[in-house]
Amino acid sequence: MRTMLVGVMVVLSLFAAQLVRLQGLDAASVSAAAVNGRLEVRAIPAERGTITDVSGAELAVSVERRRIVADPTLVEDYTLKDDEGEVVAEGFAAAAQVVSEVTGADEGPILEALTDPPGEKYTVLVKDVSPQTWQELRARGVRGVSAENVMRRDYPLGEAAAPLVGWMGAGEMPAGGIELVHHDDLTGAPGEAVFEVGSSGERISTGLYQEDPAVPGQDVRLSIDADLQWYAYDAIRERVKDAGALRGYAVVQEVSTGRIVALASYPGFDPADDTQTSEDMRNAAIEDVYEPGSTAKLITAAAAVEEGLVERDTPVEVPVSLPRGGTSFRDVEPHPVQHLTFAGVIAKSSNMGTILVGEKLGEQKLYDWIRKFGLGSPVGHGLPGESAGLVPQPGTAGWSDTTQYTLMFGQGYSGSFLQQVSVFQTIANDGTRLTPSFIQGTVDEEGRYAELPLPTGTRVVSKETADTLTEIMQQIPATGGTAPLAAVDGYHVAGKTSTADRFDETKGGYSGVTSSFIGFAPADDPKYVVGVAVQRPTKIHRFGGIIAGPVFSSVMRYALQKEGVEPAEGPPLEVPLEYDPAKKAPGQGSGVTLGDIAIKDEGRR
Repeated sequence: MRTMLVGVMVVLSLFAAQLVRLQGLDAASVSAAAVNGRLEVRAIPAERGTITDVSGAELAVSVERRRIVADPTLVEDYTLKDDEGEVVAEGFAAAAQVVSEVTGADEGPILEALTDPPGEKYTVLVKDVSPQTWQELRARGVRGVSAENVMRRDYPLGEAAAPLVGWMGAGEMPAGGIELVHHDDLTGAPGEAVFEVGSSGERISTGLYQEDPAVPGQDVRLSIDADLQWYAYDAIRERVKDAGALRGYAVVQEVSTGRIVALASYPGFDPADDTQTSEDMRNAAIEDVYEPGSTAKLITAAAAVEEGLVERDTPVEVPVSLPRGGTSFRDVEPHPVQHLTFAGVIAKSSNMGTILVGEKLGEQKLYDWIRKFGLGSPVGHGLPGESAGLVPQPGTAGWSDTTQYTLMFGQGYSGSFLQQVSVFQTIANDGTRLTPSFIQGTVDEEGRYAELPLPTGTRVVSKETADTLTEIMQQIPATGGTAPLAAVDGYHVAGKTSTADRFDETKGGYSGVTSSFIGFAPADDPKYVVGVAVQRPTKIHRFGGIIAGPVFSSVMRYALQKEGVEPAEGPPLEVPLEYDPAKKAPGQGSGVTLGDIAIKDEGRR
């Protein structure tokens, strides 16, 4: 008994000594070690800046969500019981069943995440659920299952604005559009939270908690009008479907600022669908490059007027056919000799008449004027995927015997849709070209809004030349022009049609057409440029005035009325499109030599 007593006393003495050490001498270090063993560090995601339209409507916004995760080493001891307390499932199978019931996710992948590979202490069960769903799952008390705060990017306009706004790709990295271009502005700084957890992975509410808050990214405000964007998208979508076309684009640009208020293309894509390929997720309205066709006659016309070669009413005698460069040019619709004014050449979209006017410029000067209007150079709007297009230069391998003539009516060189629209913005803006832009301003984390300054612009032609071309183009959406369906009731419209042969790279040759109409209104004080282009229509008459004209009319009307632009008070300006050859004589009117000299020169050849 004495031996046993001594032994117990020795043991108790050791225990006492250990208690003195733990609670007295080493209390602080032991306590800290215990706390550290319970600490968990989690990142606090930074809210990505919001992309809004010009009025603040959300186009891309970060939404708080939850990622369901688990520690499988804890989950394997979980037991699922029914209302009567009977065990119905155990371990991983029980946890997978509960998580599936609450979140709606498939049970199979959840079970696989818990079991493969074995021994892991962290796995993701469900990537994205609402905070409410997590609270419901949390109430089920599945041991070892927890949630992480995550941010999901939502796009309220869906595919209507997706190519422009962009989307978030793998690894939460931007993959296109404004999301990519302004990634640094939109990205915030993540924070960090440190807290104590219990044996089942739950946070100890009375334990240590320290937080370094996240800093949200800046908001970016676009010049896009969300209502107009949706309207333009819906209009071009329906037209592409009705026409059995490959694709189509519609753009609305503010004349005085160069800012884009709508940029739509169809087919589009859902920016929230991560199953799509990057090939399908593109901005066709700025990436596609094609031969513009007759809308480019505006460049030839502007150059000829600015150079003093013609005036609005200059007579141009258009023959039945016109031999040039080893081939014979004709207009789209056969006709006898026509006696057109210069205005009539443009209004009726005569290829031969345009050649008779444009060839007086000469090869180099024609090339220089095409470049002055921005063709062959990037527009400079800053979005990814933009192409400069291709404009052959005189004296190079790309310049053939017929290139000089085809360039005059928009074939033989290529450009983007936005480049074509920019030509019309230049004329509508009294001859000054402005770089198309999409950004209105930015909002920092303090809520301070800073608007981007407007560009100064580049003078391309004089105001007088721009006024002359505007007068001419007002005849095109009129009864005698090529696009009466592009007229807008109550407003004076100036614009131009195009039906261009379309080069198909997959076939290695021309196949189908590009049908388009680009114009601006009100003609006397332009507010908007609207461009519409449809690629390879198959079910409706292919002419641009018929295919694209009605869409232009609808979108322009909506834009003008939404902005509250007052209708015109009187009828649109009418100018003569034809002349009477029996009444013309040298020295009368605005001149008679152009057509006569061209035909006589051709006769001598």
